[in-house]
Amino acid sequence: MSVPRPLRDRLRPPRDRQRGNSLLLALIVMSALATLGSLTVVSTQSSLKTTTNDRSQTIAMYAAESGAAVAMNFLRNHFSSAPGTPYSSWSAYLKQGNANVVSVPTTDIPSNDVLPGLPNNLFSADQRAWFDIQFYNNRNDPLFAAPDGQCDGDGRLIIRTTGHGPQGSVAIIEWEVQRIDYTPGLVPVPGPDGFPVPVQAPAVPVVAFPWTWPAAAALQPTDGVVLVGWHIVSL
Repeated sequence: MSVPRPLRDRLRPPRDRQRGNSLLLALIVMSALATLGSLTVVSTQSSLKTTTNDRSQTIAMYAAESGAAVAMNFLRNHFSSAPGTPYSSWSAYLKQGNANVVSVPTTDIPSNDVLPGLPNNLFSADQRAWFDIQFYNNRNDPLFAAPDGQCDGDGRLIIRTTGHGPQGSVAIIEWEVQRIDYTPGLVPVPGPDGFPVPVQAPAVPVVAFPWTWPAAAALQPTDGVVLVGWHIVSL
C-alpha cells in the first residue's frame, strides 16, 4: 500500500542545513596550506640561489686578487732600469698606447689563464677558479706613446686581473704598482728632424713617496715595488 506523497514527505527526517560545511572548510584549509608550502619552497630556492651566487662571486674576487698578487711578485723579480735607454725592462710587457693588450703568456707566469683541473692552476679543483693577468701602462707615463717594448719611462704600470669563479662569475680589478727606486736617465726629446733623440735630461718626475729606502740596506731586485692604487673594474 503506497503512502500518500504529503504523508511520505512528513515521515522523512529533517535535512541538516550544516551538512557539507566541514568538507568545504577542509578544502579551504588544504588550499591555504598548499599555497603556503609553495611560497616556502620558492623562497628557499631563491635564498639558496642567492647564497650560491654570492659564493661564486666571492671566489671570483679572490681569484682576481690572487692573480694580482702573483703578477706583483713577478714584476718584483723581473725589473731592471735598462741602463743606457730611456725605458725600464717592464717595457717588455707593455704595448704602445695600451693598444692590443694581451694576456701575460704562461712562459712568464705559468699559472696565468690556466683553467681548473689543469697543471699550474693555483686553486683547488672544487673552487673551479682561475685568473687572467694583463699589464697596462699608466697614461701619465712620458713614454706612453713609445713603440712596443719601450713604453715604461717611469717605473709604473697597472696590473689588470680578471678572476673567474663557478657559474660564470667574473670579477675584474686593477692594481697600480710603482718601482720606488727607478729614475730614468735618458729621456727622448724631439731632434732637429722631428724624430726623438735620447739625450741626458732632467729625470722624469716620479711620484714622491712619504718614505725613503734605508741607505744602509742594499736594494735587492725583489725589493722596491709598492702598490699605489687599486680599484674594482667590474663584478
